[in-house]
Amino acid sequence: MSQIGTKRSILCLSLITIFASSLWAQTNPKSGALALDKGDFKVGYSPADLAQGPKKPMPADERAILKEIADALNGLIALPKDVYLNFDTCNEANAFYSPDTTEITICYELVDQFDREFKTITKDQAKVDSMVEDTIIQTFFHELGHCLIDVWDLPATGREEDAVDQLATVIMLDGSKEGQVSAINAAIEFDIASRGETKGTMLFWDEHSFSKTRFYDMLCLVYGSDPKKNAGIVGPRGLPSDRAVRCETEYKRAERAWMRLLAPYILP
Repeated sequence: MSQIGTKRSILCLSLITIFASSLWAQTNPKSGALALDKGDFKVGYSPADLAQGPKKPMPADERAILKEIADALNGLIALPKDVYLNFDTCNEANAFYSPDTTEITICYELVDQFDREFKTITKDQAKVDSMVEDTIIQTFFHELGHCLIDVWDLPATGREEDAVDQLATVIMLDGSKEGQVSAINAAIEFDIASRGETKGTMLFWDEHSFSKTRFYDMLCLVYGSDPKKNAGIVGPRGLPSDRAVRCETEYKRAERAWMRLLAPYILP
C-alpha cells in the first residue's frame, strides 16, 4: 500500500484547495506576498540531510503524491526558503519538521504504528487503511504548522504543539463529510494511543498534551465547526456535553487566529 493512498492524496489536495479559497476570501491576499516568496515546497531530502549520508530513494508513487501536494501549497503560501517533503526510515515511530534542514518528514515506522493501532478496533483492512491515511494527513498538516511557525517566525501563545494541532484540524474541516470523517479518524488515533498511557509513563513535562486531551480537543473543533451536523459526537463515548458548549467559540477563535497569522503570506 502506498503510504498515502490515491484516494487520500486527492482528499489532501482538496483540503488544501478549499483552505486556500477560505484564506483568499478572508484575508484579501496582496501582491506583497509575491515579494516574500523566495522558496518552494519540494519533494525529497534537503541538501543538508543528503550531506550526512546517502538516502534510500522514495517510491515513485509516493514522490508523485507529495509532488501534487507541494504544487498545491506552492500556489497558496509564500516561503522565504525551500522546504522539503519526504517519507523516511527513522528508527522510531515519529514525524517531524526539522528547522536545521527545513524538512517535513513522515517516518514509515509511524505509519506502521498507526496500522497496528487501528487494527485494535477493526479487522477490516480497508477501513484500517483509510483511517491510517486520514491520520497521516493530519500529521502532515500538523508538521506543516511547525514549519510555517519556524520559517516565518510566527507567534504561538501557549503550547506550539496545541496550536499546530488546531491548524491541522481547521484545514481538514473543509465542510465536507469526508473531511469531517477524516478529522474524527485522526482524533480516534489519539484515543487509541491514550490506552497505553499510565501514570508511570505519562510525561508531565512533555511539550505535547496527553493523547486523551488531544482526542477531546480535536473532537471539540470538529463539533464546533458545525454543531448541528456534528451533534452525534457529543455523548458518553465522545465529546462531553460540558465541553461541547464552548466548542463553537473555540473553533471560530482557532480558525480566525490562523487566518490572521497566515494572511501576510497568502499568494494572490
